[in-house]
Amino acid sequence: MAIKNVFRSRRVIGIAIAAALVAGVTGCSAGTSTSSKSTILNVGGQADNLTRVFNPYLPDTAYSLGSAPSAGKGGMIYESLVQINYVKVGSDIPWLAKSWKWASDNKSITLNLQSGVKWSDGKAFSADDVVFSYELMKKFPALDTLGVNFDTITAKDPNTVVITFASPSEQDFTTLVSLAIVPQHVWSKVKDPTTYQDPNPVGTGPFTLSTFSPQSYLLTKNKNYWQAGKPAIDGLRFIAYKDNQAQANALVQGQIDWAGAYIANAKDTYLSKNKAFNYWAPDVGQDGLIPNNDVFPFKGDPAVKQAISLAVDRQQIADSRSSHPATSQIGLPMPAFTDAIAPEYKGLNFKQDKAAAVKTLEADGWTKNSGGYYEKGGKELAFSITFPSAYTDIAAPAQVIVSQLKDVGIKVSLDGVAVTDINKLTSTGKFETTIGYPVDSAPTVYSFYNNIMNPAFYKPIGTETPTFQNIQRYQNPEAAKLLADYPLAATDDARAKIIAQLEGIWIKDLPMVTLFYWGYYGDWSTAKATGFPDESNPYFAPNPNVVVATRIVPAGK
Repeated sequence: MAIKNVFRSRRVIGIAIAAALVAGVTGCSAGTSTSSKSTILNVGGQADNLTRVFNPYLPDTAYSLGSAPSAGKGGMIYESLVQINYVKVGSDIPWLAKSWKWASDNKSITLNLQSGVKWSDGKAFSADDVVFSYELMKKFPALDTLGVNFDTITAKDPNTVVITFASPSEQDFTTLVSLAIVPQHVWSKVKDPTTYQDPNPVGTGPFTLSTFSPQSYLLTKNKNYWQAGKPAIDGLRFIAYKDNQAQANALVQGQIDWAGAYIANAKDTYLSKNKAFNYWAPDVGQDGLIPNNDVFPFKGDPAVKQAISLAVDRQQIADSRSSHPATSQIGLPMPAFTDAIAPEYKGLNFKQDKAAAVKTLEADGWTKNSGGYYEKGGKELAFSITFPSAYTDIAAPAQVIVSQLKDVGIKVSLDGVAVTDINKLTSTGKFETTIGYPVDSAPTVYSFYNNIMNPAFYKPIGTETPTFQNIQRYQNPEAAKLLADYPLAATDDARAKIIAQLEGIWIKDLPMVTLFYWGYYGDWSTAKATGFPDESNPYFAPNPNVVVATRIVPAGK
């Protein structure tokens, strides 16, 4: 999303654009290019008031419209060491790092870098650039929205980097290697990277910035790109749209060649319009109702969350956004993590039971008032759902939740906010519930539970959680100990035992109420290019990202 996506990553990094700006770009039809022979794909995204900011470490910028390297997305200009594969879990792709090896105690990792890599200005790329980029995160913590934790980093030689850790850290690999690498020879001259706009970015990626306007920007092929013969296409034009619906309309009208947009009823509204149109959204994460456990009615009262979980019809909620309903009560997206279900929880799936929901509330001391809603201690059982009103894929299930919970005496209201406001509100705990978890999908079982329920990331309301982990401010000493013990476990059996205990805590406490699974939306036309991933060839996520951009080829070739 939630994700949460992602980043409608599920990091809800996005921005909405003024209607006037949309009008200014809708005249750009798919197929527009810099010359009659070049292949330029129009890529859709959500953005507002685009300014020429390409600093890869800042949110809500032109770069985050679709080219930032985070969780398998983007990386068109600045690249990361490894591309994490969320569709084929465990099949991560070597990128700027061609190989890596952990020490036997998992307290250090040695990364061997690609040779012959150049920055787009022709300067040589080396281990010094990697060291510089990671040390920026220590020197300027505000830039570290990924949560890259390490002890030391050194350049063993121009093509080798060694990173050390205070404790075993292999479980943090997917986060560690996703950092955008920037050129030391450029950024070392920047006085304050936290405010640096980077209007003329110099990267190692397959594309470079060509032209820019408040409505769109054009990336063209990097002549110095280190992957021989790639990219096969000539460029990508990123175009901003005000919301999901505006972007979907442009897709249907053939004005966009590639996007990561949610389309309601895609078969009828999009796929049927043109045989070249394609849509695929492989499930990679879970989402649902995310409570703020530090506020009424959730603080110290898990029965409320249990009642909500029993009361809702997950199929109906999922149908409202063309998703799959959540099944297993351990929270992880299925069927991708079926093997992770502990034996004692296999077959323990969600089931709607309104009578049980009512019984749970009344056993917890709630009684119905004259208005038909439950109350306790003179306070009505009511809360709001805060979410970006521009995101139709969140608005739809939120409306269904309001109706379903009203049936069991729980009052819910909708609090629609600007896309640019949601990250600040959730990171500082200024919400009652939300939908759209702002941390990306779960590449491992540990990362899922660590990101969402680790009390180590707890911050009091008003204090920002920069990595967006545990935004619901969940606290449980037992969970904290298990998550701290996991990296120290020496055997697979020991790790499996810890995961089973975490699953039990999740089922009992419901750090969040899982409702549906979400995917990396991919919408594309094969009129100008082919080679996109799909169900028959699921090599990577289908949303705009550097892996796909370097594999697609002009149509007919």
